[in-house]
Amino acid sequence: MADRSGERVRLSRPGLFGEPTARGVRCTVCPHLCDIPEGREGICKARGPRGGQLHTLVYARPATVVSDEIEKKPLYHFHPGTRALSLGTLGCNVLCSGCQNWQISHASAGRGAAEKLAELSPRAAVAMARRHKLAGVAFTYNDPVIWIEYVHDTFKAFREAGLYTAFITAGYVTRDALDYVAPFVNAFKFDLKAPGAEGWSWLTKVKDPAPCFSSAVRAQQVYGCHVEVVSNIVPGMNDDDPSLEAMARWVRDTLGPRTPWHLTRFLPDFELTYLKATPIPVLERAVALGRKAGLQFVYLGNVPGHPARHTVCPGCGRTAIHRGDRGATEVWVRQGLCAACGEDLQVVQ
Repeated sequence: MADRSGERVRLSRPGLFGEPTARGVRCTVCPHLCDIPEGREGICKARGPRGGQLHTLVYARPATVVSDEIEKKPLYHFHPGTRALSLGTLGCNVLCSGCQNWQISHASAGRGAAEKLAELSPRAAVAMARRHKLAGVAFTYNDPVIWIEYVHDTFKAFREAGLYTAFITAGYVTRDALDYVAPFVNAFKFDLKAPGAEGWSWLTKVKDPAPCFSSAVRAQQVYGCHVEVVSNIVPGMNDDDPSLEAMARWVRDTLGPRTPWHLTRFLPDFELTYLKATPIPVLERAVALGRKAGLQFVYLGNVPGHPARHTVCPGCGRTAIHRGDRGATEVWVRQGLCAACGEDLQVVQ
């Protein structure tokens, strides 16, 4: 079958991260290390053995194809004011119980479900981005780890075309798989769910988040990716002062005090509809704790019109980037520096 560019796309193709077992095939793309019987799928519902070999069932099969402001990812210090082609597929390996994209992230790509999706080859994705004057591509809405072969090929095509790439992830990926894609990643947005294993396990299928933390550090320090961190503040899970302070310290001490930290409002969805939305005063306290810990760029998200959406220069105190409810509306930054005083804002442009 060919997509609209005329490029041939296989509906199911061998994956790169698998090894045979007595039971079937073990997928090694993420630390779940699923041992999967023939004809079934792993926990992500997007990878499994076919004919004795691990296959990716969603290569070039996006479930969502959207033009988004880069600020929606959220990435605030990365090409502000631009738009990106945003792609997601069926399945996920993190499986948050409050996921707002649960219709696709908790869906299975098996039993022909992926074949019902229109194909989009890497080359066609580049053509689409150029046609709509988009500055790059972001893999989002579910974790890109699960279709890493397609992510790699698409990122490579975008980089060759002079367009940027953004990897929106919880970082639950093996080192080999991260090393496969990271050379083609410009921005790495890390979902910091909680400070430790208890919170991660409560919210997701991740029991040991150590690989997640390691992935964010490796992306930044080994591959030079621009890293921003987001924490969705869930009532009763990570909204207490010790949790907030621990997360702030981790960002400061591990990634640096000028690493943007986004604190987003939890909105009840999927399996967590019994919870209430995060009170705004709780979010404002979280922002204050982040700044008290020494983080210079702490943002508040999912609260339209809140002033903590803007970038304030730590050097002169002026608003360097003003944001509306969707994206940047005014940018007073030149080559990453405050246009007023020359302070390094660590903004990629």
